[in-house]
Amino acid sequence: MFLVDADNPGFRIVRKVPTLDLGWPGGHAEVEFVDCEVNDDAVLGAVGEGFEYAQVRLGPARLTHCMRWLGAARRAMEYAVRYASARESFGKTLSEHQGVQFMVADSEIEMHAARLMIWHAAYLLDQGDSNPRHLSARHETSMAKVFVAETVNRVIDRAVQICGAHGISEDWPLALLYREHRAFRIYDGPSEVHRMSVGRRVFRRAVAAS
Repeated sequence: MFLVDADNPGFRIVRKVPTLDLGWPGGHAEVEFVDCEVNDDAVLGAVGEGFEYAQVRLGPARLTHCMRWLGAARRAMEYAVRYASARESFGKTLSEHQGVQFMVADSEIEMHAARLMIWHAAYLLDQGDSNPRHLSARHETSMAKVFVAETVNRVIDRAVQICGAHGISEDWPLALLYREHRAFRIYDGPSEVHRMSVGRRVFRRAVAAS
């Protein structure tokens, strides 16, 4: 693992890639490395151990994403609850309609479960060497990443649905949240890859225990 200065002659930004999400400083770019050489002081850690360093940081990084984006889902819910409490439809507020109550309840339940999964994975990471499963808590952070990413998308989608025209307009931030957080199911490993890893670990543990 190493650092490359932006003015290195072997490094080139090919193009800025237009994407669904727009919230990252500098955006996304396609880059090219051709005969890119760096000095010894550009190496991070020991030579040949970059992959291991990347794996160690993945667990905490996944959880920071989960915490931040779960907060965005909570914000979307606040808009939906406030709107549903005031908007009248068919002689009563939206909050009095069972269909809306069910959507809000599902979001509340899933966010609570997501929060507990984050806390548990963070607890394992925080145990350090005293816990034999602390090594990035890969199993738990993978499960949290999948569940929280999909929860966030469902919660924001429900909030957009409840708020109707306000949900898809640019007057409120719900449309922005919808765009920005769809990619969460892809960043730091797609949900499908995490499911594959979780499933493999379950089968390996079953074989080891037999």
